[in-house]
Amino acid sequence: MARRDTAARRYAEAAFEIGRSDGTLEQWERDLLKLRDAFAVEDVRTLIEHPALAYTEKERVVRRIVGDVLPEALNLVLLMVRRGRPKAIGPTVDHFRTLLRRHRGISLAEVRTALDLEESQRVAVMDRLHELTGDEIEINEVVDESLIGGITVRIGDTLYDASVRSRLERLRARLTAV
Repeated sequence: MARRDTAARRYAEAAFEIGRSDGTLEQWERDLLKLRDAFAVEDVRTLIEHPALAYTEKERVVRRIVGDVLPEALNLVLLMVRRGRPKAIGPTVDHFRTLLRRHRGISLAEVRTALDLEESQRVAVMDRLHELTGDEIEINEVVDESLIGGITVRIGDTLYDASVRSRLERLRARLTAV
């Protein structure tokens, strides 16, 4: 797994640098997402990962299904296929998007709540996180009923935990330490 993550990071960084230098970052993002989605289809993934199928056949299939994308993005994905790393495509796209967010001054926040957020709550959370980080915030909402209530937010390696579950756990720890 670490090898794939390392390869994905290298591929993403190379793509990002190319896109940044020639002003095509948005096109790279659009096309890498399109390529990732094409490879997420089970039949395509099975075919591309099949060890007995020649690379030339895999390349033909990929070129036929992806349509109009940046030639450089297509070549990057085909390079991963040729080197036997098609499973690195998804992590590569994810890392590319992380680099792109950072470049744009946007932080991705995973927001976990016991219930779906209402729009006013979502805006309040985004505003508060903007105050904390200074970055624009993009949120990925996850409903996690085990929180009981409250909210947890993860931005990078930082965890903000204001959940009822964690408060109860801290209370229990204090009561049992007496």
